[in-house]
Amino acid sequence: MEYNRGIFGVLNQDDMEEQPLVLLDGGVERRCGEAYDFINDSRPGYEGFLFQYTLLGEGVYEKNGFRHAVGRGRGFLIQFPEKSRYFLEHDREEPWEFLYLHFQGNTALPFVRKIKHICPEIMSLDENSPPVRMALHLQKRLTSGERLQKYEGGEFLYRFLCALLRETEHPVTQKKSSSVQKAAEIMEEEYRRLGGIEELAARLDISPAHLSRAFREEMGTTPLAYLTGLRLQSAMNDLLGTEHGIDSIARTNGFSNGNYFAKIFRKHVGISPGSYRESNGSKYSRKGMGE
Repeated sequence: MEYNRGIFGVLNQDDMEEQPLVLLDGGVERRCGEAYDFINDSRPGYEGFLFQYTLLGEGVYEKNGFRHAVGRGRGFLIQFPEKSRYFLEHDREEPWEFLYLHFQGNTALPFVRKIKHICPEIMSLDENSPPVRMALHLQKRLTSGERLQKYEGGEFLYRFLCALLRETEHPVTQKKSSSVQKAAEIMEEEYRRLGGIEELAARLDISPAHLSRAFREEMGTTPLAYLTGLRLQSAMNDLLGTEHGIDSIARTNGFSNGNYFAKIFRKHVGISPGSYRESNGSKYSRKGMGE
Protein backbone atom coordinates (compact mmCIF):
# COMPACT_ATOMS: atom_id res chain seq x y z
CA MET A 1 0.00 0.00 0.00
CA GLU A 2 1.41 3.37 -1.04
CA TYR A 3 0.84 6.52 0.97
CA ASN A 4 2.65 9.69 2.00
CA ARG A 5 2.95 11.05 5.50
CA GLY A 6 1.34 14.38 6.24
CA ILE A 7 -1.41 15.87 8.37
CA PHE A 8 -4.17 18.32 7.53
CA GLY A 9 -6.57 20.68 9.26
CA VAL A 10 -9.97 21.55 7.86
CA LEU A 11 -11.33 25.08 7.75
CA ASN A 12 -15.02 24.64 8.43
CA GLN A 13 -17.06 26.92 6.18
CA ASP A 14 -20.36 25.05 6.33
CA ASP A 15 -22.83 27.78 7.30
CA MET A 16 -25.56 25.80 9.02
CA GLU A 17 -26.64 25.58 12.62
CA GLU A 18 -25.91 22.45 14.66
CA GLN A 19 -23.80 20.87 11.96
CA PRO A 20 -24.41 17.10 11.97
CA LEU A 21 -20.87 16.05 10.94
CA VAL A 22 -17.71 18.13 11.05
CA LEU A 23 -14.27 16.94 9.92
CA LEU A 24 -11.64 18.65 12.08
CA ASP A 25 -8.24 17.24 11.17
CA GLY A 26 -6.46 14.04 10.19
CA GLY A 27 -3.56 12.58 8.30
CA VAL A 28 -0.77 10.04 8.43
CA GLU A 29 1.73 10.47 11.27
CA ARG A 30 4.98 8.78 12.19
CA ARG A 31 6.04 8.62 15.85
CA CYS A 32 9.34 7.18 17.04
CA GLY A 33 11.70 7.79 19.99
CA GLU A 34 9.51 10.49 21.52
CA ALA A 35 6.86 11.00 24.15
CA TYR A 36 3.49 10.09 22.67
CA ASP A 37 0.91 9.30 25.32
CA PHE A 38 -2.72 10.41 25.60
CA ILE A 39 -5.19 9.78 28.45
CA ASN A 40 -8.62 10.27 26.97
CA ASP A 41 -10.75 11.06 30.01
CA SER A 42 -8.83 14.30 30.52
CA ARG A 43 -8.13 16.11 27.25
CA PRO A 44 -9.52 19.64 27.49
CA GLY A 45 -10.22 21.12 24.09
CA TYR A 46 -9.99 17.80 22.27
CA GLU A 47 -13.57 16.69 21.73
CA GLY A 48 -15.65 14.56 19.42
CA PHE A 49 -14.34 11.31 17.96
CA LEU A 50 -11.04 9.85 16.85
CA PHE A 51 -10.43 7.01 14.41
CA GLN A 52 -6.83 5.77 14.40
CA TYR A 53 -5.46 2.91 12.26
CA THR A 54 -1.95 1.47 12.19
CA LEU A 55 -0.16 1.38 8.85
CA LEU A 56 3.26 0.36 10.16
CA GLY A 57 4.77 -0.60 13.52
CA GLU A 58 2.80 -0.88 16.74
CA GLY A 59 1.28 1.25 19.46
CA VAL A 60 -0.70 0.40 22.58
CA TYR A 61 -4.35 1.03 23.46
CA GLU A 62 -5.58 0.50 27.03
CA LYS A 63 -9.21 0.33 28.11
CA ASN A 64 -11.15 -1.34 30.92
CA GLY A 65 -7.92 -2.60 32.46
CA PHE A 66 -6.84 -4.42 29.30
CA ARG A 67 -3.81 -3.62 27.19
CA HIS A 68 -4.03 -4.12 23.42
CA ALA A 69 -1.22 -4.06 20.88
CA VAL A 70 -2.30 -1.95 17.92
CA GLY A 71 -0.19 -3.39 15.12
CA ARG A 72 -0.52 -3.11 11.37
CA GLY A 73 -4.08 -3.53 10.18
CA ARG A 74 -5.58 -2.74 13.60
CA GLY A 75 -7.17 0.41 14.93
CA PHE A 76 -9.50 1.95 17.48
CA LEU A 77 -12.36 4.42 17.66
CA ILE A 78 -12.65 6.83 20.59
CA GLN A 79 -15.53 8.99 21.76
CA PHE A 80 -14.16 11.75 24.00
CA PRO A 81 -14.09 11.72 26.91
CA GLU A 82 -13.63 8.04 27.72
CA LYS A 83 -11.48 6.12 30.17
CA SER A 84 -8.84 4.91 27.81
CA ARG A 85 -5.26 5.61 26.82
CA TYR A 86 -3.13 5.15 23.73
CA PHE A 87 0.61 5.55 23.56
CA LEU A 88 3.94 4.58 22.02
CA GLU A 89 6.13 2.52 24.32
CA HIS A 90 9.19 4.59 25.23
CA ASP A 91 11.68 1.80 24.55
CA ARG A 92 10.25 0.77 21.17
CA GLU A 93 12.74 1.41 18.38
CA GLU A 94 10.36 0.73 15.50
CA PRO A 95 8.23 3.74 14.50
CA TRP A 96 4.47 3.75 14.87
CA GLU A 97 2.92 5.02 11.67
CA PHE A 98 -0.82 5.54 11.60
CA LEU A 99 -3.75 7.09 9.80
CA TYR A 100 -6.18 9.15 11.84
CA LEU A 101 -9.37 11.19 11.48
CA HIS A 102 -10.68 13.58 14.13
CA PHE A 103 -14.30 14.70 13.78
CA GLN A 104 -17.42 15.68 15.68
CA GLY A 105 -21.18 15.88 15.26
CA ASN A 106 -24.25 14.19 16.70
CA THR A 107 -24.92 12.27 13.49
CA ALA A 108 -21.77 10.25 14.18
CA LEU A 109 -23.15 8.91 17.47
CA PRO A 110 -25.34 6.06 16.14
CA PHE A 111 -22.48 4.85 13.94
CA VAL A 112 -19.88 5.05 16.70
CA ARG A 113 -22.10 3.29 19.23
CA LYS A 114 -22.84 0.40 16.89
CA ILE A 115 -19.23 0.06 15.74
CA LYS A 116 -18.00 0.08 19.35
CA HIS A 117 -20.66 -2.49 20.27
CA ILE A 118 -19.21 -4.80 17.61
CA CYS A 119 -15.56 -3.88 18.36
CA PRO A 120 -15.47 -2.53 21.94
CA GLU A 121 -11.71 -2.07 21.98
CA ILE A 122 -9.78 -2.93 18.82
CA MET A 123 -10.97 -3.36 15.24
CA SER A 124 -9.15 -5.20 12.47
CA LEU A 125 -9.37 -3.75 8.97
CA ASP A 126 -7.71 -4.86 5.77
CA GLU A 127 -5.54 -2.12 4.31
CA ASN A 128 -7.51 -2.41 1.07
CA SER A 129 -10.89 -2.13 2.78
CA PRO A 130 -13.16 0.73 1.63
CA PRO A 131 -12.91 2.90 4.78
CA VAL A 132 -9.10 2.78 4.83
CA ARG A 133 -8.86 3.52 1.12
CA MET A 134 -11.34 6.40 1.45
CA ALA A 135 -9.44 7.98 4.34
CA LEU A 136 -6.07 7.66 2.61
CA HIS A 137 -7.47 9.14 -0.59
CA LEU A 138 -8.80 12.15 1.32
CA GLN A 139 -5.48 12.54 3.15
CA LYS A 140 -3.61 12.54 -0.16
CA ARG A 141 -5.89 15.22 -1.56
CA LEU A 142 -5.71 17.54 1.41
CA THR A 143 -1.97 17.21 2.00
CA SER A 144 -1.40 17.95 -1.69
CA GLY A 145 -2.95 21.38 -1.39
CA GLU A 146 -6.58 20.71 -2.28
CA ARG A 147 -9.37 22.08 -0.14
CA LEU A 148 -12.79 20.72 0.65
CA GLN A 149 -15.81 22.27 -0.95
CA LYS A 150 -18.67 23.45 1.20
CA TYR A 151 -20.34 20.55 3.02
CA GLU A 152 -17.87 18.06 1.55
CA GLY A 153 -16.38 17.22 4.95
CA GLY A 154 -19.76 16.10 6.28
CA GLU A 155 -20.47 14.21 3.06
CA PHE A 156 -17.16 12.38 3.35
CA LEU A 157 -17.70 11.50 7.01
CA TYR A 158 -21.14 10.03 6.38
CA ARG A 159 -19.79 7.80 3.61
CA PHE A 160 -16.75 6.89 5.69
CA LEU A 161 -18.81 5.93 8.75
CA CYS A 162 -21.18 3.86 6.60
CA ALA A 163 -18.21 2.05 5.07
CA LEU A 164 -16.59 1.53 8.47
CA LEU A 165 -19.80 0.11 9.95
CA ARG A 166 -20.29 -2.21 6.97
CA GLU A 167 -16.72 -3.41 7.26
CA THR A 168 -16.98 -4.14 10.99
CA GLU A 169 -20.29 -5.95 10.50
CA HIS A 170 -19.25 -7.91 7.44
CA PRO A 171 -15.66 -7.57 6.19
CA VAL A 172 -15.59 -7.66 2.40
CA THR A 173 -12.11 -9.20 2.42
CA GLN A 174 -12.93 -12.17 4.63
CA LYS A 175 -12.69 -15.64 3.15
CA LYS A 176 -15.92 -16.56 1.46
CA SER A 177 -17.62 -19.92 1.85
CA SER A 178 -18.44 -21.26 -1.60
CA SER A 179 -21.83 -22.58 -0.43
CA VAL A 180 -22.80 -19.25 1.16
CA GLN A 181 -21.64 -17.31 -1.86
CA LYS A 182 -23.58 -19.60 -4.18
CA ALA A 183 -26.67 -19.40 -1.97
CA ALA A 184 -26.60 -15.60 -2.10
CA GLU A 185 -26.17 -15.64 -5.88
CA ILE A 186 -29.09 -18.03 -6.35
CA MET A 187 -31.35 -15.93 -4.12
CA GLU A 188 -30.40 -12.70 -5.89
CA GLU A 189 -31.16 -14.21 -9.29
CA GLU A 190 -34.16 -16.38 -8.44
CA TYR A 191 -35.88 -14.77 -5.44
CA ARG A 192 -39.14 -14.44 -7.36
CA ARG A 193 -39.50 -18.17 -8.02
CA LEU A 194 -37.35 -19.85 -5.39
CA GLY A 195 -39.40 -22.28 -3.31
CA GLY A 196 -37.68 -21.59 0.01
CA ILE A 197 -34.58 -22.26 2.06
CA GLU A 198 -35.14 -26.01 2.08
CA GLU A 199 -35.11 -26.04 -1.72
CA LEU A 200 -32.03 -23.84 -1.76
CA ALA A 201 -30.16 -26.11 0.68
CA ALA A 202 -31.10 -29.19 -1.34
CA ARG A 203 -29.71 -27.62 -4.50
CA LEU A 204 -26.44 -26.96 -2.68
CA ASP A 205 -26.45 -30.50 -1.26
CA ILE A 206 -26.26 -29.31 2.37
CA SER A 207 -28.75 -29.34 5.22
CA PRO A 208 -30.93 -26.26 5.90
CA ALA A 209 -29.42 -26.04 9.40
CA HIS A 210 -25.86 -26.01 8.05
CA LEU A 211 -26.76 -23.40 5.44
CA SER A 212 -28.42 -21.17 8.03
CA ARG A 213 -25.47 -21.42 10.41
CA ALA A 214 -22.84 -20.75 7.75
CA PHE A 215 -24.86 -17.97 6.15
CA ARG A 216 -25.34 -16.15 9.46
CA GLU A 217 -21.65 -16.44 10.35
CA GLU A 218 -20.55 -15.00 7.02
CA MET A 219 -23.34 -12.61 6.06
CA GLY A 220 -24.54 -11.51 9.48
CA THR A 221 -28.12 -12.56 8.79
CA THR A 222 -30.13 -15.70 8.05
CA PRO A 223 -30.79 -16.91 4.50
CA LEU A 224 -34.54 -16.50 5.11
CA ALA A 225 -34.09 -12.88 6.16
CA TYR A 226 -31.84 -12.27 3.14
CA LEU A 227 -34.40 -13.79 0.77
CA THR A 228 -37.26 -11.87 2.37
CA GLY A 229 -35.32 -8.63 2.02
CA LEU A 230 -34.77 -9.22 -1.69
CA ARG A 231 -38.45 -9.93 -2.21
CA LEU A 232 -39.60 -6.93 -0.19
CA GLN A 233 -37.25 -4.55 -1.98
CA SER A 234 -38.54 -5.68 -5.36
CA ALA A 235 -42.14 -5.48 -4.17
CA MET A 236 -41.59 -1.91 -2.93
CA ASN A 237 -40.36 -0.96 -6.40
CA ASP A 238 -43.43 -2.56 -7.95
CA LEU A 239 -45.77 -0.76 -5.55
CA LEU A 240 -44.41 2.61 -6.62
CA GLY A 241 -43.65 1.90 -10.26
CA THR A 242 -46.44 -0.36 -11.55
CA GLU A 243 -50.21 -0.41 -11.54
CA HIS A 244 -50.45 -4.07 -10.47
CA GLY A 245 -52.62 -4.96 -7.52
CA ILE A 246 -51.26 -6.11 -4.16
CA ASP A 247 -51.97 -9.81 -4.72
CA SER A 248 -50.29 -9.75 -8.14
CA ILE A 249 -47.22 -7.98 -6.75
CA ALA A 250 -47.04 -10.47 -3.89
CA ARG A 251 -47.09 -13.53 -6.14
CA THR A 252 -44.71 -11.98 -8.70
CA ASN A 253 -42.13 -11.47 -5.96
CA GLY A 254 -42.29 -14.91 -4.39
CA PHE A 255 -44.92 -14.48 -1.67
CA SER A 256 -47.65 -17.09 -1.48
CA ASN A 257 -50.53 -14.58 -1.50
CA GLY A 258 -51.45 -10.98 -0.86
CA ASN A 259 -52.48 -11.45 2.75
CA TYR A 260 -49.18 -13.07 3.73
CA PHE A 261 -47.26 -10.41 1.82
CA ALA A 262 -49.18 -7.64 3.59
CA LYS A 263 -48.39 -9.20 6.98
CA ILE A 264 -44.66 -9.44 6.23
CA PHE A 265 -44.60 -5.99 4.64
CA ARG A 266 -46.25 -4.37 7.67
CA LYS A 267 -43.81 -6.15 10.00
CA HIS A 268 -40.74 -4.81 8.18
CA VAL A 269 -41.94 -1.46 6.84
CA GLY A 270 -44.41 -0.50 9.56
CA ILE A 271 -47.41 0.16 7.28
CA SER A 272 -49.49 -1.81 4.80
CA PRO A 273 -48.49 -2.09 1.12
CA GLY A 274 -51.46 0.05 0.11
CA SER A 275 -50.60 2.76 2.62
CA TYR A 276 -46.97 2.69 1.47
CA ARG A 277 -48.06 3.20 -2.12
CA GLU A 278 -50.40 6.02 -1.17
CA SER A 279 -48.07 7.80 1.28
CA ASN A 280 -45.29 7.91 -1.30
CA GLY A 281 -47.54 9.61 -3.81
CA SER A 282 -47.48 6.86 -6.41
CA LYS A 283 -49.60 7.65 -9.45
CA TYR A 284 -50.86 4.08 -9.18
CA SER A 285 -52.36 4.67 -5.75
CA ARG A 286 -56.11 4.37 -5.87
CA LYS A 287 -58.94 2.82 -3.96
CA GLY A 288 -59.73 -0.78 -4.61
CA MET A 289 -56.16 -2.01 -4.98
CA GLY A 290 -56.27 -3.64 -1.58
CA GLU A 291 -53.98 -3.57 1.37
